[in-house]
Amino acid sequence: MKLAEKAFPTGDDGGGSAVLVLSRADGAVLDGRDRAKAAEVVQALSDARVAGVREVATSDAARSPNGKVQLAQVAFTKGAYHEQTLAAVGDLRAKTQDLVRGTGLRAGYTGEAAVAKDTEILDILVSAGMLVMIIVLLVVIFRSPWVALLNILIIALVGQGVVALLALAAKASGVLLDESVSGLLPVVLFGVGTDYVVFLLFRYRERLRLGEDRRTAMVSALGRVGEAIAVSAVAVAVSFGALLLSGFGSFQILGPALAIAVLVMVFAGLTLIPAVFALLGHRAFWPSKAWRREPKEGLAARTGALVARRPVRVAFAAVAILAALGAGALGYQASYDIGSIPGGTESARAMTQLEAGFPAGTLSPTSVYLTGPGITEDAAVAYARKLTEVSIVGEVGGVRVNGDVAQVDLLLAADPLSEEALDGVVDQLRPAAHAAAPPGTTAYVGGETSTFADVRDVVSADMTVILPAAGVLIGLVLLVMLRGLFAPLYLLGAVVGGFLATLGACVLVFQGAAGRPGLDFTMPLIVYMFVASIGTDYNILMIARIREEMREGRTAREAAAVALRRAGPPVAAAGVILAASFGALTVSATLAQVGFAVAVGILLSTFVLSWLLVPALTALLGRAAFWPAKVQAPEYRIQHELVDVH
Repeated sequence: MKLAEKAFPTGDDGGGSAVLVLSRADGAVLDGRDRAKAAEVVQALSDARVAGVREVATSDAARSPNGKVQLAQVAFTKGAYHEQTLAAVGDLRAKTQDLVRGTGLRAGYTGEAAVAKDTEILDILVSAGMLVMIIVLLVVIFRSPWVALLNILIIALVGQGVVALLALAAKASGVLLDESVSGLLPVVLFGVGTDYVVFLLFRYRERLRLGEDRRTAMVSALGRVGEAIAVSAVAVAVSFGALLLSGFGSFQILGPALAIAVLVMVFAGLTLIPAVFALLGHRAFWPSKAWRREPKEGLAARTGALVARRPVRVAFAAVAILAALGAGALGYQASYDIGSIPGGTESARAMTQLEAGFPAGTLSPTSVYLTGPGITEDAAVAYARKLTEVSIVGEVGGVRVNGDVAQVDLLLAADPLSEEALDGVVDQLRPAAHAAAPPGTTAYVGGETSTFADVRDVVSADMTVILPAAGVLIGLVLLVMLRGLFAPLYLLGAVVGGFLATLGACVLVFQGAAGRPGLDFTMPLIVYMFVASIGTDYNILMIARIREEMREGRTAREAAAVALRRAGPPVAAAGVILAASFGALTVSATLAQVGFAVAVGILLSTFVLSWLLVPALTALLGRAAFWPAKVQAPEYRIQHELVDVH
């Protein structure tokens, strides 16, 4: 890339691009009149001077070898996702359809900017769907519109602060926040923020039912659940922060950005959110009066009773569920096709038309750079002919020379981001390019396929570093909180089991049922970060409640039953809301797999780990789970009594 930037500077500001695909409506070969009309269409679009469009151009070289497809390159002044570029794509599409109407030609746009335009509505639906799900579920759980609206407004306010903070940090450090940050940030903020609201309000409502006034009830609620919320947030933040160890630049930005967001959110969760609800008191739950009554014993209470009676069987059942799903992880295959085109869109239809005349790698050529003294165009063309003998190469897309550097664009015979293409570039093209380089010259293989072949190696190495590092960091956080040895160990084991089960479920759904060649290559790391960190929230809340009940003098089994009856509903509520939030991402073309995976992982963490496995193991181990710490009356109870006296 550095060699290309020096020898063939683009001279632009990183603007986006798209490709106009022109072909006959009947699929026949373009005749002379069709070619002339196609040239007229391109010229008319160029003369239209559409705002945001730098250039619309075509040439005879952009006609397919079989003569059925003519391409035109569109360059924009701004990035593919800039609002001006998106508007320009819409204008170009409207003008193009007017120009080809009645000519027998069909036209469509594909490429980066066109795909961005087609996913624009989906992105809006994702955001709207996530908010609607959160509001509806909060209204159902608390039977109050005020809880839902206040939750949304407070988190949105905090989110604006987070965005401003990240923008300042990015400017100060000189990094660019990419689309993965903007795509996941709202989901993380609303997900963890709603978790903290749910955890706090369930405990607040419980203290109000005991007759405490609104401020004393909030002090009591924070004293009991605040530590679990704070520790959970730190576990999430350090887990995300472990992505700093990645060799992949996008992860190095994504991890700290999400960690900062979580820390700001928990600060609000321990200050702003309690203050708002302490001021409102029982009015926050209006018009419902159900909060005044002790809830009837439901599924959580029955599950708690089962765990207390049969902890061994419950633990085995939970492990069996995790093992059955986890077996699917053995079939995991990575996919590097991160720019998936939504089906049924103009981009998808135009791509199908393009592939009727060009190799699969047309929009993403593999560029081989030959550098050395005295390179001529004839020598570069001869070099390119040698490379066409490599089986993964479809044809030569172009050759150009500037000084002592030649660029040979090769169109691969396979999908540029398929496993076949990545392996072909590494095992076939790179050795052949180096071997065929004339004496005194050096060859470098670039382009998207070559880049992702290197990314594949980096991500594979990351897996061996980041996952253990995140596990150690989470383990240390749990150790500090629980002050015992055994509980952090089986909590970590539960997290690993949940991760493998989640990955296995994704393999079964996407690679099995949907027939995809693989899962997004970022999937294991992102799922581990979310399932290991956010899923740990529920385990921490549950085991903290079990320890609290044991401090009240109950046996381990009694404590597990009471903890599930009391803490099970808020954990379930938070888990369902968070899973629904991430589930909204399944309509996104690029984040569908991540949304599904995290939603499944959160549900497993909620109902298999925190409802079954963790309480069952704690019931079996009893006070030994917290050894060498002693389970005794905490300081916050003394402080709370002093508040009451005052």
